[in-house]
Formats: sequence, structure tokens, C-alpha cells
Amino acid sequence: MENTKFLLVLCVDRDNDIGTYLNIETPIIGEENVLNAAIKYATINPEDSDANAMFAAIQTYRELKKIKNDKVEVAVIAGLPEEGIKGDIKLLKEFDSILSQKPIEGVVLISDGPTDEQVIPLIQSRTPIVSVRRVIVQQSRGIEESFVLVLRYMRRLVEDERYRKYTLGIPGIFIMLYVFLSNSMPNYAWPLLIFLFGATLFFKGFSLDETFKKMYTTQPTMFTSTIISILLLFLAFVGGLTYVNSLPGLKLEEVLGYFLLASIGGQIFVADLITIAVAIPLTGKILDSLMHGRETKISDYGLLAFVVISRQILVEVSKIMIGKGNIINLLYWILGGIVVMVLETVLSIFIKKKTSEAET
Repeated sequence: MENTKFLLVLCVDRDNDIGTYLNIETPIIGEENVLNAAIKYATINPEDSDANAMFAAIQTYRELKKIKNDKVEVAVIAGLPEEGIKGDIKLLKEFDSILSQKPIEGVVLISDGPTDEQVIPLIQSRTPIVSVRRVIVQQSRGIEESFVLVLRYMRRLVEDERYRKYTLGIPGIFIMLYVFLSNSMPNYAWPLLIFLFGATLFFKGFSLDETFKKMYTTQPTMFTSTIISILLLFLAFVGGLTYVNSLPGLKLEEVLGYFLLASIGGQIFVADLITIAVAIPLTGKILDSLMHGRETKISDYGLLAFVVISRQILVEVSKIMIGKGNIINLLYWILGGIVVMVLETVLSIFIKKKTSEAET
């Protein structure tokens, strides 16, 4: 049986440029089919390295064919333009379809860069990889040619939909924010921009954008309430800093106190916005559970009640920080918060006990 197995020369196009430009389905199997695809692609998009990768696959296939006595096959598989998990799943399905047609003993992987080589663990989960060949397109070393090449990549960053939201969209947002903050609060413009830039890196680094996307599809009310909460927190942050900026010569504890007691629109404090911003996602979680028939926990209601009470605790603490508060009032509200949490705990234990008795 070993002699009947094939060595597969596999070209990987993770972002599916081949399918996008040629409007053909993958996988592409066989020397003639891969060669025709490479020629058509090179004709349409001669500057792209995917064509070179396919020609390299054909070259490698012909060299191995002489050694392996025709027990060699060549194929091209492709993912999706947005890459990611869905693209890798598509790549794996296409590779499985090749394995279902021919018995493969190993793979020679042809790639044009590290992005395509990210599929190595996927391929190895099905069959061994004998060798990896990266195709590097040689460029002229002349200054003029290098300048043209740089301009070409810069143009791609601006025109390609996958990249321009990062190269144009995000910098545009920061420029507009800088102009706005420079006029409204010049002393805090750069710290705020650096904070927002760090928050952007944080969201992208921990894939929170994907979490929000998943939340939008599964918990729309929770998603909407979270967005509203973030906007309220930003409004509270900006409003509080603007007010504190107008009161020079404050001590550290006074800065925090006046920040929380800053009036927004003459009606509510920053402490109110923070409380509302925290309470809204909790309310959204409860509403989502009720609308989708999921069980709501007593702890969710207890936590919501505690957050509402915490508003007054924040206000009393802030008044003490600026020398206008009353410690007795603060103790009363703290005691009220403790009572709410104790009642919530007792009620949760009671309900669990009744539920377990009913099941037995």
C-alpha cells in the first residue's frame, strides 16, 4: 500500500486572492489545472506573489515526479479574504477533499510568506509535512525600483479594504479627537489620546472586538447596553476632567472628589453617569435572559441593587474628599449596601435549597 501513496505538492493561498481574481473554486488539483490557473492569475495580477508560488509548485512537482516515479500530485487550496478561523476551516475542508480523492503520504508545502505558513499545524493534523518551500520574489536593488515598490505597497495600504480601516480610519479618528480635545481641554489632550490608543491596542490584542461581535449575534440587548455604557463612561471621563481642569491648585483627594461631583448638563453628577454606565449592562444581561427564556440569577438582581446604592456611597465619599461630607451618612449607605448583599445571599441559598428539594 505504501507504493500507491502520493507525495502532494501543496500551494496555499490563505487570503484567497486566486479565487477573488479568477472567480474559480478551489481546491485546484492536477498539473494542467494548476498551471492554467497560474498563467491566468499572472496575466491578471502579474505583481502578486501568489502566481510565483503556483509556478514554484509546478516546478517542484516536475522535479519530484522524476524521483517518485509519477507518485506525485500538485494542488492549490485557498482560505477566505478575511483569513481568520473561518478561512482556516475552509482550508482544512479543501485539504480533506484532496485526501479523500488520493492517498497522500506527505506534503511539500509551497508558500509566499509567513501568513500562508500559519496553516502548517492544520496540515500536520492530517498528514506529515515533508518540506516547506517559501517563494521569495527577487527585486532589483536599484533605488528607483525600491522607491516604486514602496509606493506600490503604500498604495495597497490605502486602497485595499482589508488595510485602509487601520491605515486611514483609526488615524483619522485620532486626528479628529486631537482637534476636539485641544480646544476643549488642552492640558489633557495628549494623555487622553495616549489612553485611547492604549485602549485600542488592548481591545485588538485581547480580541475584544470579536467578543463584541459574538455578543451582538447572541445577546443583542447586552451588546447595545454595553456600547451605551462605554459612551456614558467616556462622557463622564471628559466632563469630569473638564471641570477639574477649571479648578487649579487642588490636592489629590480633592481632584478625585470634584471629579466625581462634576455636574454634567447641570442635572447629574459624574458619579451618576458611572453608576448608570455600570447598571445598564447588568440590566441588559437580565433582559436578554428574560427574552430568550434563560434562567435569571438572584445574584444579578442583587448586584444591580447594590450598584444603585453605590451611587450614593460615591457621592458621600466625594463630599468627604472635598471637606463637605458627613461620615454618618456614608456609614448609613454602606450599611444599606451590606444589607442588600446579605439579603441577596440568603435568598439565593433559600431558592437553591427549595430547587434541590423539588428535584429530589
